[in-house]
Amino acid sequence: MGDGRLARGRPRGFDVRDVVEAAKDLFWERGYQGTTLADLEVATGLNRSSLYQAFGTKEALFVSALDNYIDSFVAARLAGMERPGAEPHDIVGFFSGLAELFRDDPGLARRGCMWVNAVAEFAGREPPDARADEYRNRLDAAFAGSLSGGGERVLVRERSRMLTATTFGIWLTVRVDAVEGARVSDNVAAAVREWGN
Repeated sequence: MGDGRLARGRPRGFDVRDVVEAAKDLFWERGYQGTTLADLEVATGLNRSSLYQAFGTKEALFVSALDNYIDSFVAARLAGMERPGAEPHDIVGFFSGLAELFRDDPGLARRGCMWVNAVAEFAGREPPDARADEYRNRLDAAFAGSLSGGGERVLVRERSRMLTATTFGIWLTVRVDAVEGARVSDNVAAAVREWGN
């Protein structure tokens, strides 16, 4: 299926990756509930039948789009903190990078983080697959790994949890005010620098 062919062997007239990319942009902009099948038809250039044939359901297309976002956007932002031997300066780089992103691309900033948006959208409801626990755990592990060389285990745990919650908050803040999101990101970077002193 990943080679752009239908299960029966007839070639598809489109690239699945392009469809997922177009759907990702739409879900990122409007959310899952705010995106209709008609919107997806326009964005992807495919009719409903082709979308169903390729993905089965709107939920499955959303999951593919979220996977694409995580692999292309989130993984790159967390790479420094997820590498072996990560240190507190990698956390500083993460938050400084967010501040820079928000200043350089206010339009993207106003869209927020697609993953955080999905978590917020489906809070308390049955999501297609917002993977809320996975994101929280991944952030927490990245922060804890970067802090583990410089403090007591309990302190590392408390700080990693605080940074995880702060990251979620920053991504929600930036949707309302990109300047404020950048300012808070800079402040968190400065606070983490102080922890090393």
